[in-house]
Amino acid sequence: MDSSRGNGRYPADIDHLEEILSIGEGHELPEGAEVISVKPSTNFAARYPGGWGYVIAFTATDSAIRDYVTTYIGLRGENVEKYGGVKREDDWLDGLEDIDFTGITDPWTTGFGDTVLLLERPLGRGWLIIRGAPR
Repeated sequence: MDSSRGNGRYPADIDHLEEILSIGEGHELPEGAEVISVKPSTNFAARYPGGWGYVIAFTATDSAIRDYVTTYIGLRGENVEKYGGVKREDDWLDGLEDIDFTGITDPWTTGFGDTVLLLERPLGRGWLIIRGAPR
């Protein structure tokens, strides 16, 4: 397994961001988002034989993140603070195996399709996790 891509189709780096986002359907980032890093989902891949994934860390404006939540998640973006938070010790955090919660304040997460979105509140930082495995 290539450590730069895990089991994924493309190397996990910013240079391959467009290819990574084109895998499957609905993989977008908030408008104007700045990508900080792209890493392979190695912990997810270790849990699921043949599993692969990418963790895309980004920053975006508060309004862009709220618009994204409304458009892609189907929840009201203006209510993100009202939704319950998550703790790393929660046992149902499927999809967040590759996230280091150190330094993330008041996290909120939701999943859609083969994607998990993790946001830090107050809004500004986020992680888009795209993953897959053979059926």
